[in-house]
Amino acid sequence: MNLNHPAAASYFGLSGYYITWMILMAGLSVFCFIIFKRFKLIRIGKPDPRYTDIGQRVSGLIKDGFLQRRQPRYRMAGILHIIIFWGFIVLGLHSTDLLISGLWPGYAFPFMGGLFGSVYNSVKDLFVLIVLAASMVAIYRRAVIKPHRYQDSHQFEAYLVLCLIIFLMITDMFYEGSRLILEHSTGGFLVAAQLSKITLSGASHDALESVNRFSYWLHILTFFFFLNLLPLSKHFHIITALPNVFFKKINRGALKPPRWGIKDIDQLDAVGIQTYRDFTWKQILDFFTCTECGRCTDNCPANAVDKPLSPKTISMKLRDFGYQNSPLFSNGNIENALILGEVIQDEELWACTTCGACEEECPVFIEYIDKIVDLRRWRVLMESKFPREIEQAYRKMEIYGDIWGMGAALRNDWAKGLNLKTVQADADIDVLYWVGCAGAFDSRSQQVSVSFVKLLQKAGVNFGILGKEENCCGDYARRTGNEYLFEILAKKNIETFHKYDIKKIVATCPHGYNTLKNEYSRLGGKFEVIHATEYIFQLLDENKLSLNKELNKAITYHDPCYLGRHNGIYEIPRKIISLIPGAKMVEPEKNKDKSFCCGAGGGHFWMESSGQRINELRTDQILEKKPEIITTACPYCLIMLEDGIASKEMKGQVLVKDIVEIVSEMI
Repeated sequence: MNLNHPAAASYFGLSGYYITWMILMAGLSVFCFIIFKRFKLIRIGKPDPRYTDIGQRVSGLIKDGFLQRRQPRYRMAGILHIIIFWGFIVLGLHSTDLLISGLWPGYAFPFMGGLFGSVYNSVKDLFVLIVLAASMVAIYRRAVIKPHRYQDSHQFEAYLVLCLIIFLMITDMFYEGSRLILEHSTGGFLVAAQLSKITLSGASHDALESVNRFSYWLHILTFFFFLNLLPLSKHFHIITALPNVFFKKINRGALKPPRWGIKDIDQLDAVGIQTYRDFTWKQILDFFTCTECGRCTDNCPANAVDKPLSPKTISMKLRDFGYQNSPLFSNGNIENALILGEVIQDEELWACTTCGACEEECPVFIEYIDKIVDLRRWRVLMESKFPREIEQAYRKMEIYGDIWGMGAALRNDWAKGLNLKTVQADADIDVLYWVGCAGAFDSRSQQVSVSFVKLLQKAGVNFGILGKEENCCGDYARRTGNEYLFEILAKKNIETFHKYDIKKIVATCPHGYNTLKNEYSRLGGKFEVIHATEYIFQLLDENKLSLNKELNKAITYHDPCYLGRHNGIYEIPRKIISLIPGAKMVEPEKNKDKSFCCGAGGGHFWMESSGQRINELRTDQILEKKPEIITTACPYCLIMLEDGIASKEMKGQVLVKDIVEIVSEMI
């Protein structure tokens, strides 16, 4: 709005000036008060350092915040959201211009005139129509199509906000349309304004002034009502989303420590989350940022087999619980409000496989795994309350140093006849092969270990193993919440690595690979850690290995969660398969970063399960492409998929192999 226009100046006089200031002061006062209360809720949280890697954070903010890179993963909903998001940015300038022109009559942004103003008005007016249409389509989707992932969301709030957006667009159109007629202006390319102008054609001068006046005030009032509604509803994410994206987790493979700044768990009186004040400030910001889009739950493997876990519901419950126990007009008792058993039930936190699918899909980068593991930490370390099977696994790791409970004396049995070098006999090696518990003790995984050793020997690699001095990496203990046991195992392994001056490690198991690479550094263990697929591809690229035999079979690759989503290794296994003569790659519908968990992670390999099993559902997904060979790069995925094939009575018809085995057979 520009009050230099004669039509505007005729009625936006002194009274309008005072009214605008009253609306501004009242609206901003209420908004600042609500934000202050919300900020107090965030300040309850414990420290969480998120101020490193600024360049990477700014880059992520641009790509994932402003450019909305993750939105198109759900095409229609993503397009609608991008339109509304950018509509707010474009139209926000115009709403601000309208407000300022009411506060300071006769003033207009200098850059709103000339060529920029003409171009902006045209773009803005086009966005009015696009946002109007997108909002109507969004209402239709919620009311008629009803995507399952919207179930249990705050539907009334969604409809209210969409209606407010539509009302803002309509008031803008009628304001511009009436102004064009009053000023006898053609309006250039103002599409929306021209349409509203058509509806007002033939109206009297007084009627047009009334439309113009009421459109202005209704737009401003709706703007401030909308602004104050945001921090009171799920749409607070409109304000918190960009900060949440900026402060996102950089190293996804590493869990947060029990307490930032404390390296030794023995220094802590309590470990994990029991009450609201045990969350970090970033975890509370996550609650405010949930859009309730349901993408996390829609991709959760536990939820897919009807386990009592919905990541979206966890965020909603914790946000609503925070609001209820931190009311606007009293102090409340949120700091000591119990979470475990009151808001989050044990069945929810133990259903998680820590696969990371929820975090991969979230458009605003909400982190779930750290929260769930923190809740597990309290149950395990403070209350000794956890599933019976996990207790048995802990005991085996404590006594024998491995989760199979076999002991150090049997660590090398798988390698009999392979003439392997141990670092105890000769520490002059270029690379240490980390065998892992599965590779050393599970009969099926031992075949993968043997195949990998033969590849390394064929390529002339100077390598060795720890043998009897290798202990469990601690992945299982850490992700089930036993941080104390994890640190014991990790520190013992780190001490061994230092003793033999180990610099480079290669692992066939993604869980061991992820733990050594991402978890040990905090405890002083900094080594170059490579996964077997990376190392094999390097050997192939250097012509130290060559694939000579033909496969001539349809092969599909299952992405292990801890190799793919947690460490971003998707293409290298596929490149290896592409080098195999005659191999016909067939991708399951859920692949790469949208892959579906095998069901073994987060402690579930050793836990009992009732009802449909995740590995059986994943097997069904893979078999839709009718592969002759299913390959993967994880011993746990290998076992789970073989069990899945057996459950379908297709053993022998479809082979399940580790990619290491296939390469070894093709040499």
